[in-house]
Amino acid sequence: MRTFEEIYCERHNCSPKEFSRRLFWKCLHRRAVPIAPVILLVNWDYFFPDRDLISQVRRSEKLNQVWEELREYFIHPNHQGFLRRRLNIRLSGRRLIEIAKQYLPASGSPPPPYSS
Repeated sequence: MRTFEEIYCERHNCSPKEFSRRLFWKCLHRRAVPIAPVILLVNWDYFFPDRDLISQVRRSEKLNQVWEELREYFIHPNHQGFLRRRLNIRLSGRRLIEIAKQYLPASGSPPPPYSS
C-alpha cells in the first residue's frame, strides 16, 4: 500500500519536505496561524510535538493509523502547557483527520474521542 505522504505528494506534485511544511500549516488551529511565525523565530522547538506527529502520520497507509498517532500526540508529555491546551497553539486533530480522509482508506473505527 502507498503512504499518506506518497499519495499527497503525487496529487499535489510536491516533495516530501514540502509535504511536512504544507501539512503543518494546513493543520494549525486557526488562532495559531498568526502567532506561529513568531513562535518559530523565538523557539523553534515549541512545535516539535507537532512536527513529530506529522513525521509519524506520513507513513500511514490507513486512516486508523492516523487516529492512533493522534491519540499518542494528545497524551504525550510534550503536549502540555497553557498555549497548547488552553489557547490551541498547536495542530488541530480534526483538521488532520479531515485532510487524511481525502487520501487514505478507512479501516476499523476511530479510537475514543480526543480533544482537537
